[in-house]
Amino acid sequence: MLSRYLAKYVDQQQSLGFKFRVQQILLRGYVSFAEECGDRHIRSARVLAWAARAPSPEQRRNRLLTVRRFALAMHAENPRHQVPAADALGHAVVKRRPPYI
Repeated sequence: MLSRYLAKYVDQQQSLGFKFRVQQILLRGYVSFAEECGDRHIRSARVLAWAARAPSPEQRRNRLLTVRRFALAMHAENPRHQVPAADALGHAVVKRRPPYI
């Protein structure tokens, strides 16, 4: 069920002009994880469990936000999809290089 939603979402994003390569890989990973657990709809707890498997905090946040955008699009079509909070794994820490003068 989720794989059909994912295919539809990826087609939509690519038709809008987005390359959507990395996001597609991440979303495929989430969908396979969720389907192995028996989910038919996006669940916030499952998204957080999948994102927590990432090796770094930045990658965890990236996974969360990528699936969150997917969940927002799917929630518009079917309210049974849950949308995880954007700050569920904390806020991003911006690391800037010092300027070269």
